[in-house]
Amino acid sequence: MAQRKPTKTTETRNQGPEPDQIKALERLLRGGDFAQASKRARLLVGRFPDHAGVNRLLLEALLRGGNAAAATLAAYEWATRRPNSPGAQEALYHQALMGNHFLLAAKAAARMGELGVRVDKALNDPELVNEILVMPDGTRTTRETMERFEIAKLHLEAHDFAGAQRLFAGLAITPARNNRLVALFHLGRAAEALNQAIEAWDRDPDNLFALGWASQLRLYLGDETGARGLTVPLAQAEARRLEDAQAQMGVLLLLGENQPAWAAFERSNHSPWREDGASQMEAMRQLFGGGAASRLGREDEARTWWKSALNLDPALARARENLAALNREGSLSPYPALFDLTQVLPLDLINGLRELSPQSILERMKELDIGNDYLRAIYLAGDTIVRGFAAQFLKSRLDRQAPDRGATSPTQAAAILRELALLPIGTHEERLGFLQALKERDLVGPEETLQLWDQGKLSEIRFFSSEISREPVPSGLPDDLQELLDQSIEDLNANRVPQAEAALTAILARIPDHPIALGNLGAIYARQGRIEECQSHLRQVIAVHPDYLFARANLAALLIEDGELDEAKALLDGLMQRPRLYIQEYFALYGVLAMLSRARGDEKGAARLMRTLEQVVETKEEERLLAQAKARLEKVGAPGHLSPTVRNLMKNLESLMGRKNR
Repeated sequence: MAQRKPTKTTETRNQGPEPDQIKALERLLRGGDFAQASKRARLLVGRFPDHAGVNRLLLEALLRGGNAAAATLAAYEWATRRPNSPGAQEALYHQALMGNHFLLAAKAAARMGELGVRVDKALNDPELVNEILVMPDGTRTTRETMERFEIAKLHLEAHDFAGAQRLFAGLAITPARNNRLVALFHLGRAAEALNQAIEAWDRDPDNLFALGWASQLRLYLGDETGARGLTVPLAQAEARRLEDAQAQMGVLLLLGENQPAWAAFERSNHSPWREDGASQMEAMRQLFGGGAASRLGREDEARTWWKSALNLDPALARARENLAALNREGSLSPYPALFDLTQVLPLDLINGLRELSPQSILERMKELDIGNDYLRAIYLAGDTIVRGFAAQFLKSRLDRQAPDRGATSPTQAAAILRELALLPIGTHEERLGFLQALKERDLVGPEETLQLWDQGKLSEIRFFSSEISREPVPSGLPDDLQELLDQSIEDLNANRVPQAEAALTAILARIPDHPIALGNLGAIYARQGRIEECQSHLRQVIAVHPDYLFARANLAALLIEDGELDEAKALLDGLMQRPRLYIQEYFALYGVLAMLSRARGDEKGAARLMRTLEQVVETKEEERLLAQAKARLEKVGAPGHLSPTVRNLMKNLESLMGRKNR
């Protein structure tokens, strides 16, 4: 009789991973590469689902990688596959207990008891179970329903949003309705999430969690009026539980309703459920309380509540960030960090963007109709990562070719970016980036003066219309003379003046009217103190090459030092309107314009021009050009100062008079 072939299932159960596979996984764990270890472990669990060692390694990788929710879900799946495994049930028991999934922990404990494992039976106390089965609206559900709810919650916490919303959909209880709308939001199905929120609120009018989300989702979808229409009932309501209080305060802060948020926080401090609040959610409530206090200028309260939140949840980075900013600045920020990415943007959307190329990300962002007012709100209330995403979304709106689409229009996005540049939030580079984005898209008028928050005050900034090229300024010289020119520039920068002059002379011996060689020779005359000869020489260069910018800028600089401001201005007129400037020309021109502004008494204008130069610096060479421009500016005093030329003449005169008197 032929031997019966083993089934695939039998083969799988009898087999396990190769020792080398286990060792490779253990090496990843020892090396701290928990993300890769989790991937490898999941693959092995897929091949050997009942292998205890592989399942334990998966749990270890997820836990050490900071993904406790995914570890709990993995433990649940293992325990479901192996109901007769004490090890699998014990893993679920411990993970569920840590994640506050009490009924799942109790079920695992009961099964362990059936398998002969001694375990604490307190979780199956009838009074405790009965308390869990009472819903926020006072109704009572079944243990089976709540166990299914906890399983669905596992999927949500592990960011399996599709699985979570599917499981929640079959549960007719308030917590399930609330969590389903969150899952729908993170799937990018905001309109469905809003309908779910409204339905949950209709079924349970005291459900502030659903009401808060309904307001937030209206704002997200571009309906600011509708969002604000819900703030009155939201602000006046009494939160009946911690989740409601958190949602109530969060959306009030998101909409800038700071006093109602503070009032809601103070009411919640005296609520009966406050005693149950030693948790991450309570830490969030206190973070929001500190945020409301900060926005209202209540420094002591803000500091107290942020410290308390951090004690409850040491991983709450926003509380730590706000305290650090308070200690650093010595005063409260009107825009403390209150929200992270998981609270304000769909995670499936964000994860999808991370997998795209930069260009594809921009294109995808253009397609999404997240309300501009919502992006503004989360920028003002979010942490650093949230601000980054909000800013990118707003900038992407500027590129829309379609007509304005109300709450997502390019014109509205441009107005918001102008506003954000004025506010003391984010970095100087971020604020400048908003204005640069407008300039790049021709949304700034010719020579329009803009305002920017900079170093504790509003400063003016002006973008000119010239395109900046970082290519070398073309000389048109043959290779051998180009080498001489490069060497002369190197020598001049190193103050080897005789060598630089010799190289330029050699170039001019072959090409007598070459503009760069002539201009640089003028620079040598200036370096040698031969100012009058330099001016005369530069005038000759300009006569032959009237468009040569360096000659005009350098002569203008000398004239400014001598107080000849009108002639200097005449030399500079029209240069800013050139469609294209090489980076060296840009520094030369703007540096001299700053000199002219200071000489005329316009210190703000001079400072603005120097900041414009600072903002374009990218290389060491550009740092040198900036330093050179600043050194030139220092030669110029206020109106009425004695120029270097005049000072030299006065010294010579004094010396001459001294000799005559003797």
